[in-house]
Amino acid sequence: MDKHSLLKSYCQPDEKLLLAKVLDQADLCLKRHIVCFTDFMDPSVRGKAGELLERLGELKIKAFGGYDDAERVMFAMFPDYMDEDEIIFPIDAVRISYNSKFSSSLSHRDFLGSILGLGIERIKVGDILVYDGEALCFSDSSISQYIVSNLERVGHTKVTAQIAALELLNIPEKKIETKNVTVSSLRADTVFGAVFGKSRSEAQEAIRAERASVNWRPLKSVSEPINDGDVLSVKGWGRGTLVQTGGTTKKGRIVITVGRYV
Repeated sequence: MDKHSLLKSYCQPDEKLLLAKVLDQADLCLKRHIVCFTDFMDPSVRGKAGELLERLGELKIKAFGGYDDAERVMFAMFPDYMDEDEIIFPIDAVRISYNSKFSSSLSHRDFLGSILGLGIERIKVGDILVYDGEALCFSDSSISQYIVSNLERVGHTKVTAQIAALELLNIPEKKIETKNVTVSSLRADTVFGAVFGKSRSEAQEAIRAERASVNWRPLKSVSEPINDGDVLSVKGWGRGTLVQTGGTTKKGRIVITVGRYV
């Protein structure tokens, strides 16, 4: 495996380091014919890592973050003769509870700050879902018990933590606000503009600045076609989707239903 050649198009040092670690795991998988896992990756790195691994073409990839539709995920890499349903990810859900009657509401930032304050690296922590009186933190199994044993406070609020079974979790579906609009085509710049309420030129600028992605993969062209169900994201704008393509108007414009996650 020529890591230098595979990574030469990536310029950001932090990103390059993370992708190099992914390639190290892929190399180990190929040489020893074993299942290997990455650390947790955010959607941007996830998309680039997926593209990188697909260029190898000799292994299978499965993404999981502890629940369906997780933003931060691990990749499992394994030989193509293995059954992906047998892959067990090293992920735990840590339930962090507090008495909301005697505390102001705690935010995602509060929980993340306190967990990282234990000396834990960000790459070992997945999504943190915050509810009234509790949060679910998805973490690498190697550090989940450490969180349970050492996390006593979030901010100034006393908390208790315990590991919850992934298969018993009931994660609410993400809320999405939809609207019907008409567009001239299903080009990326046009659809992105419709989803995020931006002009076509603003969408083009975001795409060319490499801030936009489709299904967690970097968008390379303003003219790339967008399909029903594609998840669209732009740094600073949020995330949305092309829900459905409908018919056409008398003037030949395409009716589409778009949505934004809230």
